[in-house]
Amino acid sequence: MLEKWRQRGGSLVELMISMLLGMASLSMLASVTGYSVGTNAKLIGQARLTEEMRAALFLISREVRRAGLNGDSVSRVQDPANKPSEFASSIVVGSYPGEMSDSCILFSYDMNLNGQVDKKNPNERLGFRLKDGAIEVRQAGASCDEPGWQDLTDSQMLEITSLSFSMVMTTSNQVTRYYVDIDLLGQLSSRPEFNRRYQQSVMVRAYD
Repeated sequence: MLEKWRQRGGSLVELMISMLLGMASLSMLASVTGYSVGTNAKLIGQARLTEEMRAALFLISREVRRAGLNGDSVSRVQDPANKPSEFASSIVVGSYPGEMSDSCILFSYDMNLNGQVDKKNPNERLGFRLKDGAIEVRQAGASCDEPGWQDLTDSQMLEITSLSFSMVMTTSNQVTRYYVDIDLLGQLSSRPEFNRRYQQSVMVRAYD
């Protein structure tokens, strides 16, 4: 190869310069490719975190908003003294032992609109709590400190670092409204630098 290069009038110095330029080009190409891969991985990680956090918050907000709903509202309005709602004032805020305070919420609502708190098929005693970096869903009417809950989020993929619920009551023009403020903070388990925080205030229309 060197002999052919000399026959065309090229020198060894020119050959070395050409080789160095080629290596520099390959190095730049590899650097750009690596940067692009790293950027894409970061964007994918952030998108996945956002999707998981928003999905969890949407489900919690949707269910909490229904707390206190009673399908037998007509008879209760007609005779409230003899027909008190079994679902009224059902929201309880607590925590699992060792977790942050107010990281568990219990409530109930009338899924099948029969006016009674059913305990199976469906179980209308609902709730969410923080435990070991995951959000769990209440099962079989368990209290905040009891076992038997089911994971809503996967702690191996998404670590929930903070979850809190707080009840807020407002009165305007003699009308009382109840809100549940939700504060949610989480991060990718494999990339803690990717984290998100979401806050939402949910009005509970049928609480009382």
